[in-house]
Amino acid sequence: MGTNQIKEKIRELENWLIENPNSPERSLIEFDIKKLKNQLEKNYE
Repeated sequence: MGTNQIKEKIRELENWLIENPNSPERSLIEFDIKKLKNQLEKNYE
């Protein structure tokens, strides 16, 4: 997945969190965002 795709996916997931603040899946989505952000950092190394 390219850098722009990762950034777009992070935006989508963050928007999902805003739209679904009380979802039981919230912790999974937050974990996915963290993984994607780590992947972005590695792409810049």
